[in-house]
Amino acid sequence: MSWLAWRQFRAQAALACAAVAVVIVALLITRDHVADAFGPAGTGRLTGAYVWIRLLGTALIGLPAIIGAFWGAPLVARELETRTYRMIWTQSATRTRWLAAKLAVAGIVATAAVTIFATAFTWWAKPIDATGSRISPAQFAQRGIVPVGYALFGLALGTLAGIIVRRTLPAMAASLAGFFVVRIVLQNLVRSRLASTTTVNLPLFGPDGSTGWILSSHTVDAAGHAISAAVGLDNELATACSLTRATPDIDRAFAACAEQLGIRRIATVHANGQFWTLQAAELGLYLVLAGAVLAVCFWWINHRTT
Repeated sequence: MSWLAWRQFRAQAALACAAVAVVIVALLITRDHVADAFGPAGTGRLTGAYVWIRLLGTALIGLPAIIGAFWGAPLVARELETRTYRMIWTQSATRTRWLAAKLAVAGIVATAAVTIFATAFTWWAKPIDATGSRISPAQFAQRGIVPVGYALFGLALGTLAGIIVRRTLPAMAASLAGFFVVRIVLQNLVRSRLASTTTVNLPLFGPDGSTGWILSSHTVDAAGHAISAAVGLDNELATACSLTRATPDIDRAFAACAEQLGIRRIATVHANGQFWTLQAAELGLYLVLAGAVLAVCFWWINHRTT
């Protein structure tokens, strides 16, 4: 059964290996430039063709959805659509064993491809992350181990869509839509609750630095009372500390005035040091979801599919 599943999937596996090889070569060739650009003497930004290499991170976000739509959805839907399942299910292999073999092959290839891709991109982006915050939502899903969880969940969801819909193209569309709905909901409503938060003071003026993932912030006065609107804060500081447009280094002067008056900005954050904690927690969450979806797949194939 495993041999048959491999023969049916070997074209997709070969394509995945070739694509990952191209990505690895591109990352290896451009890594030195990234290190120079974000090093002590660098400009802190990428230019020219190197900007496009950075978009591989965006591709890594979409890859699990593609795995679900193009690998998961047709995995069973194509068999049901072409009715080849009738011949397979009359052989000695049970439906459970048949589905397990197909999922095992696809899952191993997906896990290997995404793990290599994510590991290589995390290494490539290390100089960039040293000057910023890899825990923020824009970077979090492009780094570490959590893309593996996304890929396995996408594969499971696509397989379930194929089993229920029984048509390849509609199942692919349903898989894509379902995957992104789950991703958006969990990112916006659940991820921030997977680890404890920290309260920090942030500068009122100038960049926030690499504090981490800022969940919320508010400005308070010396007594700790919230300042409802910061629209007139500049004018108040200018009046209190006699600042004008001609004041040298006005941002630093405003910051010094705010510190003198005890006005500060308090933020609730996930610190950069919690990156791997959040990665492990979210990976575990997606593995549980993938397991639950796969359980439904096996139940459906044995009790609802004829």
